[in-house]
Amino acid sequence: MRATLWIKFVVLILAAIALIYGIFIVLEKNDALMNGAVEPVTSPVAKPVAVADIPSTIAPPMDVAPVVEPATKADDSVQVRVKNSVQFLEEGNSAQSLLEMRFAIDMAKEQHSAPVDLDALSNMLMRIEYCAHGPEGMLTWLASTEAALVNSDSLAAASLDRHRMKVEALLALGKLQESWDESKLLLACFAKPNAAQAKEPLALEQAIRIAGTAGANDQIPELEKRLRAAVDAGITLKTLQDPQLPLAMLGTLAKARGDCASAIKLYDQALEGFDTNKWLREKRVAPWRLQVLALVAMDRVDCLRQVGQIERAKGNASVLAADVATALGENDPITMQAADLRDQMLYAPMAP
Repeated sequence: MRATLWIKFVVLILAAIALIYGIFIVLEKNDALMNGAVEPVTSPVAKPVAVADIPSTIAPPMDVAPVVEPATKADDSVQVRVKNSVQFLEEGNSAQSLLEMRFAIDMAKEQHSAPVDLDALSNMLMRIEYCAHGPEGMLTWLASTEAALVNSDSLAAASLDRHRMKVEALLALGKLQESWDESKLLLACFAKPNAAQAKEPLALEQAIRIAGTAGANDQIPELEKRLRAAVDAGITLKTLQDPQLPLAMLGTLAKARGDCASAIKLYDQALEGFDTNKWLREKRVAPWRLQVLALVAMDRVDCLRQVGQIERAKGNASVLAADVATALGENDPITMQAADLRDQMLYAPMAP
């Protein structure tokens, strides 16, 4: 009886060993198949290898559409036109500059650019119109359907820029009352802080110029106070745009009070870096600014004379006369005025 039980026990152990060994063999073969190391046992013959089965480092040709980034490509194409326009304008070719800018605007519209971007492009076109056709041409353009702003926000930077340029055009045409009325409307836009507050110094400088020309001198002290605060804030926050005119106006107001020392410092800041090339560039891209700054440069010469810096005054007068003549031509009224000032400094007897 015991022998029979012992035999059964041995047989059971051997069966268990055989089962474990069989499982191990199956797992080993499956692992080999997964790694591609052996052929399946069911394959009676080796599989013939076709050329198409050989891995190749050269990808087969596929019909794949090119990957394009529409927004980036669109922006690039518009920017190329804008850069071309600016380049042509700086070269004095305002006709081609207008053409390139109109191409840029058309492309931006086709690409459904944001309204603020379209407004910025439209205002660039407006400035080029002024350079190409003068203040009359720009005012005519402003009345056209092409000039319609996409953004209706009257406090947007684009709207304020357009308003300022309209005032400059009216002033250039001698329409003092109209320019003064428009300027007061513009100043009202800054009664409350807004996103375009950086434009305030330019609007205030313009208003003071017009007030002085129109005889509204009682308005100037308050405007000067606001201008100084706006300039100081712009310098502190590093948001002051086109600082030449605001700084020059503060200098002019200081000179009017007899403070030539302060005026000279402000004039020097406003006219820093101005040479023949800078005057020529102003003539091409901002003629409305050139005449103002030329008069400011003459005021600086006069201030230098008043504080006794005669040699510096003579040098500045000579350089200014030559630069303005190059930029505007010998027969321009500003050129002739600068030449007269130079002659006074060089040849007129000085008071002891």
